[in-house]
Amino acid sequence: MLRVIIADDERLIRLTLRSMIEDMSLNIQIVAEAKDGTELLQYVEGHHPDLVFVDIRMPGLNGLEAMEQGKGLSPHTQWIVLTGFSDFNYARNALRLQAFDYLLKPVSPEELEASLSKVLLALEANVNQMANHFETAVNSLFHRTRSVEEIETTYHLQDYRFSITLFNIDSYLTEQEQTKLRFQWIVNLKEAYSEQIQFAMLENAISFVTLPNGDLAQVIGWRKSAEQRMKLQLPLIQQILTQQIQQFQTSSCIVTGFQCDREMDLFDLEEGINKLAGLFSLRRLLPPGRLWLEHEVVSLAEKPNYMIISEQVDKLCKLAHMQDYFQYENELTQLVQKIQSLNQYDQHAVQNLRVFLCTSLGCELETGGQIHLWVKSLQSVQESRLAEKAQTELSQNDLIQRVLNYVNSNYMNDIGIGQIAHDMDVTPNYLSSLFHKKTGKKFMKYLTHIRMVKAKELFLTKPGLKVQEVAEQVGYYSTRHFTRLFLEQFDCYPSELHQKMNPKQL
Repeated sequence: MLRVIIADDERLIRLTLRSMIEDMSLNIQIVAEAKDGTELLQYVEGHHPDLVFVDIRMPGLNGLEAMEQGKGLSPHTQWIVLTGFSDFNYARNALRLQAFDYLLKPVSPEELEASLSKVLLALEANVNQMANHFETAVNSLFHRTRSVEEIETTYHLQDYRFSITLFNIDSYLTEQEQTKLRFQWIVNLKEAYSEQIQFAMLENAISFVTLPNGDLAQVIGWRKSAEQRMKLQLPLIQQILTQQIQQFQTSSCIVTGFQCDREMDLFDLEEGINKLAGLFSLRRLLPPGRLWLEHEVVSLAEKPNYMIISEQVDKLCKLAHMQDYFQYENELTQLVQKIQSLNQYDQHAVQNLRVFLCTSLGCELETGGQIHLWVKSLQSVQESRLAEKAQTELSQNDLIQRVLNYVNSNYMNDIGIGQIAHDMDVTPNYLSSLFHKKTGKKFMKYLTHIRMVKAKELFLTKPGLKVQEVAEQVGYYSTRHFTRLFLEQFDCYPSELHQKMNPKQL
């Protein structure tokens, strides 16, 4: 949606422009009309429009003066200058102020549409570039290929604020079916936001990121100059999320969202995500199919045994999907006793848990307080899959070998568990858990280890390379960040190893 302000001291011209714009089949909203430069600046500051039509000759503050001051109030706004005078000085000043276009009045519908079409194309290109930069920056942060300081300066995010939401789709469906669900969930959200929220084109960005543990995060960023307008939008975003979560829920899947209570700067983003991720297993004791704010969940985490039970349930479900029968049985025996104890003082939490278990594992569990009857149903979940175990074990080993091969061939690129899981048609959560089980290492730890080993190999075999060159060749864009990881891995600085192999530089 292109948000437009029309500024002209002649009411008839404003009405004519509005009428012509509204007759065009373009995605445009006229948010305000101004009759002089002073009023225009008030609207620019209040709306931060994508585009302003401004007449040069207006009483008081003229159009060019208003444009010069308006650029400070809303730097991303584009300006189209209108004038009834074919004056070179006016045109030269408009170009000096980087006006997007310069139109002589009276403007024809054809001229107006051609100019608007050019603005839309230019803004869409800028929006796409901004979205790509934003997604790359957020991925780099969570996958630690760049330092926070470098991300801030490279992508100009020091002037941004952020909101975080984590999502999980619990389901008993196959990995391929769950992968499709995850993709459809993101598509639905993007469409809902596009239809119901009027974001300024260059003030906001949204990214859906797969975290190293496989969880799905929504990160919304906005310029600090848009803070007040964004605070009006956040309740609507929460409302949309709640509606989408409820509409997406079926007998075969439950969507849950956890959202941080506060907006934050880039430096706080990773800490905020980690805090939410640490609470995420508690969703299994909460009423299903809801968006939860952080403070609502924290109060539950403070209750005795709630965190322990929820984490054990999380582990049980992962063991079931990985078909680890022996560990599943051990976990189930311990868990049932804790659930029976919980049922004595919080039956609502136990019934919430029953719904999640039925949906996650595809079983039927008795309602009411008959917890001991759950055991047989939960055991049958694994028993029914036991016949498939041999074939599944082979496919799991093959899957992990494919991941190892992929990492060895692509470690120098900006890769993550989400991208690999998508290529292999499984969910990131499943692949992350399976990788940890089969290799004994978390995916990001393994990827970092491979990168550091390859870096050391480069220092030993090509002593002429600079530290920065080695860092870039193994997938890191920040020399400082690479150095810290190298020190953690080998207990020496890259420069020390480099100097040993290249003594001429001493």
